[in-house]
Amino acid sequence: MIGMKTNNRVEAVLTNRHRDQQAPSENLRPEPKIAFNRLREKRAVRNQPVSGSFTRSPGFRSQPGFSLLECLISLSLGLFILISALEVFSQSRKIFNKLKETQESSLAAVATLEKIREDLEAAGAGLPRRIFDSDLKVLEATGGSLIIFSKDDFLRLTSEAWAAQESLQIELKTAPLSSLRNGRALYITDGTKGQLILITGVWENRLSISPPLSDSYKVSQTEIYLLRKVEIYLDTNQKILRRKVNDTSGQPLMEEVTFFESTYDSEKNLAECSLSTESGGKSYEYQQVIYPKNLRKI
Repeated sequence: MIGMKTNNRVEAVLTNRHRDQQAPSENLRPEPKIAFNRLREKRAVRNQPVSGSFTRSPGFRSQPGFSLLECLISLSLGLFILISALEVFSQSRKIFNKLKETQESSLAAVATLEKIREDLEAAGAGLPRRIFDSDLKVLEATGGSLIIFSKDDFLRLTSEAWAAQESLQIELKTAPLSSLRNGRALYITDGTKGQLILITGVWENRLSISPPLSDSYKVSQTEIYLLRKVEIYLDTNQKILRRKVNDTSGQPLMEEVTFFESTYDSEKNLAECSLSTESGGKSYEYQQVIYPKNLRKI
């Protein structure tokens, strides 16, 4: 009796295990109604128009991003900022160029006045003081032109020079022949009278001069000075301040000069130079007062 009960229990246990093993496979099969509903939902979502609103499936996740309107607004703001930055850069560059041009013009004016100062301080250098009281104007300032004379070399006569004579005979060893060129200025004096003449020709030790001598000069009493002539003048056509040394062509000293004037007060021994320049659409004036030390009176 006991053995039969035991066998029934074993059979019941085995039967339960067999059912438990078969249950999962049966549960995996969806019911026909549920499967049909899911298929119908998927087809409804697939066939829904894009432009209209639709209901998202439960497993659908929205991705973060910008709309078309936001993109257009961002692009417009970026272009506005870029154009503003370019405009600021352009204006800054124009201001920088104007300031640079003004500064360069100011430096050029200072350098020009410094060069004029050097020439004025050299006025009359090497010439005897009695010449300053003669008819030779060592420093001549007439409005837009400034002429300065100083000693370049010393010459001696080898024969008498007579009035109305148009040539001079000199010692070549006192001056190199290369410095005796046409257009060079000479001042001949015997201590009581003098005359400013120009060289018009050179033949060995003989100089052709112009104008002819107005007086006669003896060899023992005569002194001839080869002069260094510096002329500063304004070329109004090209607005260039030029500097000419002896018979050379006028070299540019400063550009964009609209006005130049020089004066000399012999009583006070003061020379004054003024010039105006244009830079950046504006006019700038510069002025300098110089005391030529070689022309001071004793």
